[in-house]
Amino acid sequence: MLQFAVSLIFGFTVGVIMCLVLWLNTRFTFKEFFMIVCFVMLSSIVWNVTSGNFSDIIMLALMVVWTLLRLLFDKRNSLEKMLSFAMSTIIMLNYYIYITFIGLRVDGKSKVTLIYMGVYLLLITAIFFILWIQKISFFNSAWVKDFFHPEDAKVKHNRTIIFLALIVLTFIIVFGIYMSLGIIEETERAVFYLGLEFFFSFTYIIVSFAMLKILVEYSILSDVTEQEKQHQAELESFIKMIRAQRHDFNLHVHAINGLIDAQKYTECKEYVAKMVAETEYVNEVLPVYDTSISAMMYAYRSDAESKGIHMYFDITNNLKGLAPEPYEINRIIGNLLQNAIDEVSSSKDREYGIHVKIYGSGGSSVIDVSNKFFGDITKLSHFFDYNYSGKDKHEGLGLTTVQRIAESYKGVAYVETDEDIIHFIVRLPKKTYK
Repeated sequence: MLQFAVSLIFGFTVGVIMCLVLWLNTRFTFKEFFMIVCFVMLSSIVWNVTSGNFSDIIMLALMVVWTLLRLLFDKRNSLEKMLSFAMSTIIMLNYYIYITFIGLRVDGKSKVTLIYMGVYLLLITAIFFILWIQKISFFNSAWVKDFFHPEDAKVKHNRTIIFLALIVLTFIIVFGIYMSLGIIEETERAVFYLGLEFFFSFTYIIVSFAMLKILVEYSILSDVTEQEKQHQAELESFIKMIRAQRHDFNLHVHAINGLIDAQKYTECKEYVAKMVAETEYVNEVLPVYDTSISAMMYAYRSDAESKGIHMYFDITNNLKGLAPEPYEINRIIGNLLQNAIDEVSSSKDREYGIHVKIYGSGGSSVIDVSNKFFGDITKLSHFFDYNYSGKDKHEGLGLTTVQRIAESYKGVAYVETDEDIIHFIVRLPKKTYK
């Protein structure tokens, strides 16, 4: 009966550890919670059948099975699932160090062992409920997409290597401590050394994952900072251009007045037409409510014009109140415009140019960027695939980024064709206020 009670406490402890890890990682679903309940039952059965012997090896195998099931049936990023596996396994190793420690400390007294294991369960349950009630998580809900999907493939590669290195290093150190248990048990001060190892491993786990949190948050912050620097430069250029127009306005007025006084009406008409054309060049992007978005579109338009590609704007929706932040809208539109410029630049046929249409539809804002398509139409379905690119020396991350941002806000990104014209369309929902 006592062994059965110990096996139940062990199983519940494993379950709480798994819940805690998933909560720290992101937010677990009902399906994942159901899987955890199943593993609680399995853990209790394993401990009861083996009387605690070899349960550590069997639990490691169960953790591997749990991770494989999540890889097969969960749409989350595989590296996130690896982190869940690593964190769970590392904390479980720490728990086995604790079990070994109390096993020597209580001199085989099963009732006292039950109390010690119950204390660990109580503490880790309390930690979980405090984090759950206060809604405190180790990473924010969007950390995977922000950390593992930068637009630069080299940056992604470096982040992945550092991320995995930290996890593997932590696992090796804690596993090394765990493997030393047999040697320490033979020493005269085994209880002291085991207690020291338990607290050292526990502290190291906290420090290593704090370092991982700092790495993730610093990387995401550096991405945002770089984007803000780029947007700031575009904004300053845009404002300088508007100021220059205002400065030139007085000169234009004097010039028109002079032409009228000289009764050169034809020349005056031509002069005014040039002024209107120059003004419309800027006014086409002004309907967007956020100046940084207007500045970004103006910068891309100037880049396209420098390559002999005309970019036409038709904006009837100001993109205000959307779920994505302005810098994320900039990433969406910027990637679509860069993709269109690259495509048109690769051909001598530039008559159609690039058309940008932004309008409202059914409570959403729609961004439609179209250009003449010169590629293989049968490959359209792969355009949003990760690392797919129809152009040489391109990483194929732009359209994937567009789709990822749109879907993260329950929007959609897709492709349509009209004869030889290709449309990249993104629908973004309005922000919901609770």
